[in-house]
Amino acid sequence: MIVLSIPSQGLHNPAKSQPSIVVSTILYVGGNGPNNYTTIQQAINDADNGDIVFVYSDSSPYYEHITVNVSIHLKGENNTTTILDGENQGDVVLLTTDNITISGFTVQHSGDTAKTDAGIESRSDRNLITRNRILQNGAYAIGIFLNESKENLVTENLISENGREGLFLQNARDCLIQNNVFTKNGHCAVIVSSSERNIITKNNMTENYAAVSLWPGAINNEISWNLIRNQEYSGVGIWPGADQNLLHHNYLSNISLYGFIITNAKRNIIANNTIWGSNEGIHLICANSTTIKFNNFIGNNISAFFENSSINRWKQNYWDDHQGIWPKCIKGYMRIPWNKTIVVCWFNLDWCPVKKPYEIPIVGADVR
Repeated sequence: MIVLSIPSQGLHNPAKSQPSIVVSTILYVGGNGPNNYTTIQQAINDADNGDIVFVYSDSSPYYEHITVNVSIHLKGENNTTTILDGENQGDVVLLTTDNITISGFTVQHSGDTAKTDAGIESRSDRNLITRNRILQNGAYAIGIFLNESKENLVTENLISENGREGLFLQNARDCLIQNNVFTKNGHCAVIVSSSERNIITKNNMTENYAAVSLWPGAINNEISWNLIRNQEYSGVGIWPGADQNLLHHNYLSNISLYGFIITNAKRNIIANNTIWGSNEGIHLICANSTTIKFNNFIGNNISAFFENSSINRWKQNYWDDHQGIWPKCIKGYMRIPWNKTIVVCWFNLDWCPVKKPYEIPIVGADVR
């Protein structure tokens, strides 16, 4: 990186430092330039903070395991033809310092160790991962792994056909996952585990096993404005210890089992969503103090059901299986605390169901 000092004009004032312009160096990988690097890692090793490492596609695929330990812009020439291939071992790309940008690559074929190997793993903060194709990483691997990482932006990526999760947040916070396409990942499109204050919004999730799963310790996250279709198991799963999350303005359609399933979690808010064409729109199991309000339940085999769940508030939802001016009855059952084998039919009420469905816009990414 080159730093140019600009001399002061007129009288010199020693109390003031001279302004400077920082000019980034561009290091080229591949291609036909006389001083171009043959490997991406060599260029990264010679780069300084703020530099650009530009990777040509005509020398790809690059069979490398890249560690980025300097704050650079790592750019591929074309995200369909600039290919990083991990040859089925380890992480393909590992980010270990802050303020990295990576864009313009196909990242594929990581190792397949569960919760360890990934196409891109970030162990640092404030990184930008954008306009990549994260494809076909190992049988139990993750597409993008935000591992004890904060304030990252993951946007406009295609994340597809990865062995397990498309994206996994573990001990991550204040990250924004926006405008990505998640499709045909072996397990979930997105898992949030022991992570707080992340926003997952305006993504398109289709044909995964499940779309979003909030695991233990997922607290105060926002899941909003996502288009969730054709999941094999569930649209959104909120699992034990995932509390106080806000899920709003999502459009869920054609989910084989559950639009929403909430188990042993509390104080979550489900608001302004459309749940259409699922086996069950929403299923609560030992889920307490949940607020379910202003949602559309349309064309589901069962709109809602609950088991051993209490202090839940159902408010002004639209139910296509409800007619008349009476409250909507939501059926469920409770087990007697002193004898769990005894099951008692129970019900909750939506006291003021609305007569017409809410007009909730459908939003979702379309990454090319």
